Amino acid sequence: MKMKTLAHRIEKAITLIGKASSWSMAILLGAIVIQVLLRYAFGITNTRLEDSLWYLFSATLVLGLSYTMTHDGHVRVDFVYQRYSGKTKRIVDFVGIALFLIPMYAFLMWNGWDYAVNSFSINESSPNPGGMPWLWLVKGLLPVSCFLLIIESLARLVLIWLDEEEDIHPSEVHGS
Repeated sequence: MKMKTLAHRIEKAITLIGKASSWSMAILLGAIVIQVLLRYAFGITNTRLEDSLWYLFSATLVLGLSYTMTHDGHVRVDFVYQRYSGKTKRIVDFVGIALFLIPMYAFLMWNGWDYAVNSFSINESSPNPGGMPWLWLVKGLLPVSCFLLIIESLARLVLIWLDEEEDIHPSEVHGS
């Protein structure tokens, strides 16, 4: 039972991260409105504001991936999957996560780490003149996101394994 509790705690922590990062969408929307007004109403362009939109969008996207997985929101081939029994769905999910997702996330984390470290080592900034500094910070979120996806995948494997006699529904298992 301790593994199940740990898996639920992991999912609750990832849910908190996802909900916190979702607020950046409101900030992003406000910044887009300001940018459009400045550009089309006043003829003013601001490279830093433009870059900050991309930075914010990137951060929101990569931090939201594990949250989406926690709440079973990723796309799957439902026209086939929906016809499976609960047991078959668990087997498909377990095998898919163990054989495909975790290795892919580990590969991306490994290569993303090198990508982020290289960006940090040269203090990479926006390629746009007058753009935002610290592009390496955004690139550093790639391995962080992959790490969150790996621990979420492991939590999902535990929950699938331990709930083998029940039909698993995202609202029951994933802390929502």
